[in-house]
Amino acid sequence: MKIKPTIAINDNGFLFDPSTGESYTTNPVAREIIFMMKQNLPIDHIKTNILERYDVDEVVFEKNLIDFIAMLQHFNLSEELA
Repeated sequence: MKIKPTIAINDNGFLFDPSTGESYTTNPVAREIIFMMKQNLPIDHIKTNILERYDVDEVVFEKNLIDFIAMLQHFNLSEELA
């Protein structure tokens, strides 16, 4: 899974989809996840990175990550890795 290359994101976590004109804001953790996805890092790597840096329960984070990825797909902001 990766963020579409046309999606712009700034350092503050503001996303812009030029194909629809829609914009989105993210929290700091979501911003980090999106930056890692833009680098085409595997989900397992992203999960490990976040779990090492934040005091969060692994099961809770996995569920939140799955929900977040589903949201990205719903808004057509992500695509499968080729």
